[in-house]
Amino acid sequence: WESKQLGAHSPHVLLNTLVYFNTKYFMLHSAEDHLKLSFTHIMKHWKKSPPGKGNSAGRSVFLRYYCPTPLKTSSDSQKNKKKEELPIYEQAENVDNPLRCPVKLYEFYLSKCPESIKNRSDAFYLVPERSCVPDSPVWYSTQNLSTEAMNKMLHRIRLVREIQEAKYHTQPVYATM
Repeated sequence: WESKQLGAHSPHVLLNTLVYFNTKYFMLHSAEDHLKLSFTHIMKHWKKSPPGKGNSAGRSVFLRYYCPTPLKTSSDSQKNKKKEELPIYEQAENVDNPLRCPVKLYEFYLSKCPESIKNRSDAFYLVPERSCVPDSPVWYSTQNLSTEAMNKMLHRIRLVREIQEAKYHTQPVYATM
C-alpha cells in the first residue's frame, strides 16, 4: 500500500488491488480461477452489525462471491446421496480505512468500467484503456485481461505474506443448490 502497488491510483494499480483481494478472500489462486470470475458472481450484501461495529447505519457491507462450480459432498451418509454445494466467500468492508476497503474499491472499479460490460457473466478483469487519465470517466475497455497478464499479476501477489497466510485460514460458507 505504501509503495502505491495497491490502491486506486491508476487503472493498473486498481486491477492489481482487485486481484490481491480476490486471491486473499475469494481463494482464487490460479489465472484460470481469476479469469472465470464475472460481474454476475459478485454481489453486495448487508448484515446487521453489533454496536460499535460496521458503518454509521449499524450495518456491515460485504462483497459476496458465489462460486459457480459446485463441490460434491456427502449430504446424507445413510443414503449416500451426493448433494451439490456452492462455496460462498466474503470480503468485508474496511470502515477504519476506506482507501483500503475492498467494497469501496470494487465500487470504484465498477464506476470506471463501461456500462455495457457490468451485467456480463463472462467478464470481470478488463484491459485498461491506453489513453485514460485519472479523471477519465472510463478506465477500462470491454476486452478481458489475458491469461499472460493475469499470470504476471499473480506471480507478484503470491509473494505477499498475507496471501500465503490466507490460503490456509479462509473457509467458505456453503449454499445448497
